[in-house]
Amino acid sequence: MVYSMLSDITPEKESWKIKVRIIRLWYQPAYNNPNVTESLELVLVDQKVHYVRNFYYKKMVMEGCMRLISHFGVVSNTGKHRPMNHAYKMNFFFSTVVKECENMQLP
Repeated sequence: MVYSMLSDITPEKESWKIKVRIIRLWYQPAYNNPNVTESLELVLVDQKVHYVRNFYYKKMVMEGCMRLISHFGVVSNTGKHRPMNHAYKMNFFFSTVVKECENMQLP
């Protein structure tokens, strides 16, 4: 199976498949109510050591784990909260597929 590098993903396509390691995750509180979780933020790395911020998905995510991810959206990384200096961020949907994968050579 062919996987895209994080550096290649853009909003122009919707059928991306990536193989990544989750290197950091945290819950982001809502701006107007810090007692409410707005999203689960992820930082991902691939074979070429590109980082991208991922947004709102709670299924099968743990720091350090390897995942195959497909059927997600890609949007411009704008707004006040920008923990990563990357042009895009990923949005996961109910149709997003996250699968476990065998360990591969990733940082």
